[in-house]
Amino acid sequence: MDYFTLKFIINGFIISILLSLFIFLDILNLKYIANLSLISAIFGFYFLLKSSRQIWFWSGVFTGLFWFYWISFSLIYYNFAYLIPIEILGICLIYGFIFLAAGWLENIYIKAIFLLFASYIAPFGFNWLNFELIFVDTFFIPSIYTLALVLISIIIAIKFNIYFGISLLICSLAINYNYKPEPKSLPFDISLISTNISQDKIWERSTKDKIVKNNLDMIDQAISDGSRIVVLPESAFPLFLDHSEILLSVLKQKSYQIAIVAGALGTNDNKIYNSTYLFDKGEIKRLDKLILVPFGEEIPLPNFIKNLINEIFFDSAVDYSHANSVSDYEIDGVKIRNAICYEATRDELFVNKPKFMIAITNNAWFAPSTQPNLQSKLLKLKAYKYKTTIYHSVNGSPSQMIIP
Repeated sequence: MDYFTLKFIINGFIISILLSLFIFLDILNLKYIANLSLISAIFGFYFLLKSSRQIWFWSGVFTGLFWFYWISFSLIYYNFAYLIPIEILGICLIYGFIFLAAGWLENIYIKAIFLLFASYIAPFGFNWLNFELIFVDTFFIPSIYTLALVLISIIIAIKFNIYFGISLLICSLAINYNYKPEPKSLPFDISLISTNISQDKIWERSTKDKIVKNNLDMIDQAISDGSRIVVLPESAFPLFLDHSEILLSVLKQKSYQIAIVAGALGTNDNKIYNSTYLFDKGEIKRLDKLILVPFGEEIPLPNFIKNLINEIFFDSAVDYSHANSVSDYEIDGVKIRNAICYEATRDELFVNKPKFMIAITNNAWFAPSTQPNLQSKLLKLKAYKYKTTIYHSVNGSPSQMIIP
C-alpha cells in the first residue's frame, strides 16, 4: 500500500468517525452530549466537502461500517454467522461507491446536495442514512432546512471567507433554536412494556409457554395499575395468534378491563403477515405491516434471484405479505396510527400527520449494537417533522414515549 492510499484511508476513517460520533455517544445517555457530537459532525462536513474523490470513497466505506454494521447480526439466527464479515464488507462497499459517485466530479456544490438529500438515496429501499439526525436531541431544530444552512455556511467558509462562514453558521444555528412546545399525550394512561428476550429464545417451543405467561402477567399488572392501554412489543406472542383460539379467548376476556396492543404473526390465504393485534372491549382487530424490512421480511430483488436466495438461505421460505395502506384504530374516540418496527421510521407511515402513533419493535435481532440508538434518533426526527407523539414498545432495548 503506497503513502497516498494510506493517507486517503486514514482521512476517510477520521471523517467518518466525526460524522458517526453522535450515534455512539448516544449510548452514554448524558445530558448535552448530542450538542458536542453536533460540533463533531460539523467538522466532519467541513473536511469532507474539502476532500478528494478518493477520500469520499473511504469516508463512505467507514460511514457504512459505523452506521450499519449491525445489519449483519441477523445472520446469526439463520446459522450464517460466518457470513457476517462478508455482509459488512458489502455494506461498506455500497456506501463507498455511493459516496464516490457524489464526490466524483469534486464539485463542492454537488457534494453538499448529496449530504443534504442522502436519505433519498436508499439502496434496496433502506433509507436510514440521514444527516438531519445530527440535530436530534440538540438545542436546534432537526430538519433539512437546518442542515442546508449549516452546509451553506461551510461552503462559504471554504470558498470565500472562513470568518464570514463561521458567523453565518452561528447565526444559522441561533435562528433554528428548538423551542419545544408543551408535550401532547394520550388522554389516558398507557403502559409501555419493555421485554428483553434474546432472538434465539423467542421462537423456541420450550420457551413459548413461558413467554405467553409472562405477557399475561404484565397485562394483569397494567390492569392493576389502572392503565387504559397496555402495549407489548413486536412478536410479543411468538405464534400465529389468529390460530390460537384459547389465547385469543383469554386476551378477549382481559380486554374488557384494558385495551391490549401486541405483536404476533398473522395469516390469510396462505400468506404470512407481521401484525399488530388490538383487543378492546371484547373486540379483536388485526393490523398488518405495510413496509417490510429489506432482506429481513422481503427480498427486494427480481423473482428469479429472490427465489434462489430464499431456497439457499431460508429453506424455501416465502416473503412476508404486507398491507395495502396505513392502518389506524380508535380507543375512546382517539385515533392512533399503527406502526411495526422499521416502518415507523418511514415517511409513508406519517401520511395525514397523525397526532398519535403506537409503534412496536423487536430489536433483539441486532443486540447488542447501536441499532436502537439510531432507530430512536430516526423516530425523534419523524416525531418532530410530523408533530406526532410516538409510543414505542420494544423487545431488546428500552421502550420510550417520543414527543415532537
